[in-house]
Amino acid sequence: MYFPSGKEIGSIRESHMKLHTKFALIVCCAAVLPLLSSKAATFQVQIAPGGALTFSPSSVTIHVGDTVQWTWASSGHSSTSGTPGHPDGLWDSGVQNVGFVFSHTFDTAGTFSYYCTPHGLCCGMIGSVMVTAATDTVQITRALYTTSRSQLTVQATDSDPTAVLTVSVTSSGAILGNMTNKGGGSYSAKFNGIANPLNITVSSNLGGTASARVRAR
Repeated sequence: MYFPSGKEIGSIRESHMKLHTKFALIVCCAAVLPLLSSKAATFQVQIAPGGALTFSPSSVTIHVGDTVQWTWASSGHSSTSGTPGHPDGLWDSGVQNVGFVFSHTFDTAGTFSYYCTPHGLCCGMIGSVMVTAATDTVQITRALYTTSRSQLTVQATDSDPTAVLTVSVTSSGAILGNMTNKGGGSYSAKFNGIANPLNITVSSNLGGTASARVRAR
């Protein structure tokens, strides 16, 4: 019968420890990434729809961490940060054609002007993005789907007890409805006759958002 040496046993233990550490890091990242992404949203802007020399909408209001995505509906245009003739270097799509998509994520609050390089000076083709910081914090304390009743129960809290909270399906953005303010920053809601959304997002009219996986029973 073969018995491994002490050196071999130590090597086996070290390999197991490395595997456990690697697994723990993967689990940790998998848990953190959805939390980071759950607070961000993407806002759509069309460039020159129908050939008009405009951005549609010409101004959007978003929160820190959100992304604006421009889609070219006509050719020969750009999304360039700054004012006509005076780019500030924050972003520049370059002059692109129909179907091109360009995105920029805003990490700081403020108002950011932008324009189309070929048509900013001559035709007033300009836009703006107003970025605000969330003023409240939303936390989902319960997200339970009862299969036998086709019922979703949601409970949440908000750091501002005057906030209006809305529940939506994370994957599609479909709004399920508003939550009932129970007072003291506590909120609840029940939605009947729906399919299990699997993951929900609770959004505040004050800017805070949170997402959570729905537990089924």
